[in-house]
Amino acid sequence: MKRRAFLATTGLVATTGCLGRAVSDGDGPTTGDGTTTQGGNEAPCPTLRDEVDATVCTGGTNDRGVSFGQSDDRLTAGDLLELTLVNEDAESVGLNPYDWAVYRETDDGWKRVERGPVIEPWVVLEAGDRVRWRVGVGDADPDTSPEDVYGGSLALDSGRRYAFSVSVDVAGDRVSLVAPFTVE
Repeated sequence: MKRRAFLATTGLVATTGCLGRAVSDGDGPTTGDGTTTQGGNEAPCPTLRDEVDATVCTGGTNDRGVSFGQSDDRLTAGDLLELTLVNEDAESVGLNPYDWAVYRETDDGWKRVERGPVIEPWVVLEAGDRVRWRVGVGDADPDTSPEDVYGGSLALDSGRRYAFSVSVDVAGDRVSLVAPFTVE
């Protein structure tokens, strides 16, 4: 019980002011390059996975019962990107927390940055539960020791736009959570 209270409090503090950006069920305005612009958000939210029912981008609102936030959208070599998924009130949220990916924007669209094999445990988040990722840019140490933190380090080029993505099952729908960021 103490761990759950601690996690809930930590999640609330860590995500205050950075949760929820946008949702796309495929009906939002598109930019013609595989991205979707979302309510008031100037930067487009990329559609990275074809096998999903919807895309939830950090920084806006959604009606899925989940919150997804990121620590920053501009990073430099040595920085950490921290991302937090919270099941606010969805019936359940299922995911493989290791099956995340980072995509690089190119002239030909979004290309996945390879990071090696992925193990396949399935985790179910009940209402109030959360999961965190830390992704290091370059040689940053993401310190993934706490139970609810997943991630690693990637060699990402400065001056490029990237997007973190993880696919989750929210009450039976496959939803792609997307967090765009730039490495300066």
